[in-house]
Amino acid sequence: MLRASVTDPLALLPGPPAIRTRRIPRCTACALPPPLCLCGELHAMAVTPRTSVVLLMHHAELYKSTSTGRLLHRVIPSAHLRLRGAPEGPAPAPLLPERRLLLFPDPSAPVISPELVNDEPVALLIPDGTWKQARRITQRDPAVLGAQRVNLPPGAPSRYGLRRSPRPEALSSFEAAARALGVLEGEAIETRLMAAFDLWVERSREVREHGEQIAPSCRAGA
Repeated sequence: MLRASVTDPLALLPGPPAIRTRRIPRCTACALPPPLCLCGELHAMAVTPRTSVVLLMHHAELYKSTSTGRLLHRVIPSAHLRLRGAPEGPAPAPLLPERRLLLFPDPSAPVISPELVNDEPVALLIPDGTWKQARRITQRDPAVLGAQRVNLPPGAPSRYGLRRSPRPEALSSFEAAARALGVLEGEAIETRLMAAFDLWVERSREVREHGEQIAPSCRAGA
């Protein structure tokens, strides 16, 4: 397993700036405007999987309101964050010897399954960034050395929709982690995670569609 950090790594880094063009302040945790902040709900919906979850995040994701990696770290507080490319920030948690599974599409890799894990403790590595950034992470992060690549089984299409995807079957980092944990630990944990995800997506879309109405209340409360 990975050693847990006493301090939340995201708390040591700057929060996301105001949403572009509308200057709407955002919560530094959930990245939503204060009137739509989800932190209380996310705390109540948090899960602690048996599987170690390791988020390999490109540093640019810290400043994007559409980052599902930030959300994953909030809903799975035990997840370990490793930042790539950040000029400053916390040192990555040291790795202990254990089997690591790298969740990234590879036609030659097996599909993740309970039989593949066979009750062995594993760490699930989740690259987080654009497709180009995620690919580089899988090639450069020391955490992936010796990791076994695995694919997700087929499933429902993405419910994300906040960014354009280069592939119709692609999932966000959060959705990929939820599906993988559902395979390894049962449907209940995937359902709980996706409920949090759907709520966050719904409120993110509300910001896009009604930002002009939301902005005055944010400025009034500043």
